[in-house]
Amino acid sequence: MQNILITGANRGIGYALVEEYLSQSDARVYATCRNPDDAAALNALADANPDRLRILQLDVDDEASIARAVGAVAYDTDSLDVLINNAGVSGSDSGRIMGQLTSAEVAAVITTNAVAPLIVTQACRELLREGDNPRVVMISSGLGSISNAGGSAYAYRMSKAAMNMAARVLAFDEAMAGTISVTIAPGWVRTDMGGPSASLAPEESASALLTLIQRLGASDNGRFYRYDGAELDW
Repeated sequence: MQNILITGANRGIGYALVEEYLSQSDARVYATCRNPDDAAALNALADANPDRLRILQLDVDDEASIARAVGAVAYDTDSLDVLINNAGVSGSDSGRIMGQLTSAEVAAVITTNAVAPLIVTQACRELLREGDNPRVVMISSGLGSISNAGGSAYAYRMSKAAMNMAARVLAFDEAMAGTISVTIAPGWVRTDMGGPSASLAPEESASALLTLIQRLGASDNGRFYRYDGAELDW
């Protein structure tokens, strides 16, 4: 049985990934979110899958919270096969629009979207090294591509570009330990962040993401993919 840790699992793509893992694979899922008591749908899933789904409180911006959550996983198991760093924020207009930018908002988005996944991964490092074909997946965005950059969304674009770099460096540093590190853009998804006009349902994106994650091997280490497996430009 695979051990999977997913951050930001209470809604959107994270929640859909939990559903996909529970329905399609033999996996034990550790689903994390900031406020588990408010995650009604996730709690209902846990009630229906008590042996395969555990919900953990995790605020990715709080290193003590990260340590507690990963400690709880380590208490249950000595290995982690897949870490999906999905938690993220888009930020407010003070992180998006030239003329309204504030250093506090830009820094906050970068901390949550780029720094936090790196610290979560570091906390999971030893568990991953004991995993079966261990994989670290950074849920990124096409907006993080420098080659294809457009206008506005400064903080979000910067944060995802930084996340991409973190995954790329991690791919070098952990290669000898056998850990595969990739970034994947999930597509334009109908979530609170993506909005109602987005082209993909969370379930569609999650299904494709799971297919891609399950087939990842050493040759994929350090690459940047779209949810459907197409490779993206940095």
